[in-house]
Amino acid sequence: MGILALLKPAAATSVKPDPTVLATGEVRPDLTVLVMGETGTGKSSVVNLLVGTRVAKISPDAKPCTLKTVKYEATIRGRGAQMSVHIWEVRGFNQPVERPRNNSETAFDMDLDLILQANASVDVILFCARGPRLKVTTTGIFQSVNRVFGEHVTIVPVITSLELETNMEGWWERNSVQVNRILVGLRGTEHACITGLQGGRYEAKSAASRASLVSTLEGRHSPRQRSVSLEFILREDVRRNGGQDKMNYAKKRFMLRSNAAARRLV
Repeated sequence: MGILALLKPAAATSVKPDPTVLATGEVRPDLTVLVMGETGTGKSSVVNLLVGTRVAKISPDAKPCTLKTVKYEATIRGRGAQMSVHIWEVRGFNQPVERPRNNSETAFDMDLDLILQANASVDVILFCARGPRLKVTTTGIFQSVNRVFGEHVTIVPVITSLELETNMEGWWERNSVQVNRILVGLRGTEHACITGLQGGRYEAKSAASRASLVSTLEGRHSPRQRSVSLEFILREDVRRNGGQDKMNYAKKRFMLRSNAAARRLV
């Protein structure tokens, strides 16, 4: 069966079996995905592939499109059951600022305020890195994400912009030395090698890219999947790294808009 991803449809008028309920009566939970990475690495294209239509604005020249963290809701059908997925596209790292002298943001600060407000849990992180040659600056960004999330949630590297590769999946094996040098601290070998380009001569590679991403989600769509509260993850980071001024650390590190949000983490 092909892969179909749709924005949440209107309620059906006929009664059908609930695809999120197993024969055993166990309920498959919704999945929450964070799409993270440096500005210009194709995060919006990953969102569009998962949803199955263009819902996130994309740029042809790697300029930043995601100026703030955005949530998308999707119902995705793969080879197995239908999945309800909450997709958070996190504002890109290394995003230019208009007044850098008056802005205390660093390349590694994460815009997670809305996700924390939503009391979300996290099932998997799709970390986007632009291929075919990975940038050295990706190392620090990946390590920053890995330090916060790596002990709690699987981080799956998504290597983008591989449309000119004859065999996109083969890129991973051919570039294992580059991957190990850039994605320092990566746990496991799970990954996706994709193109975000769709239609025309890229149609087959686009379908393969979507299949790879959806397969990553399908592996976690189970009643036994262990989701982890974002609040717990961030609180652990603040406890370890917040020093004497945990409130200010939490507000800056996770770009929180209020003291009330920061107090949840200290």
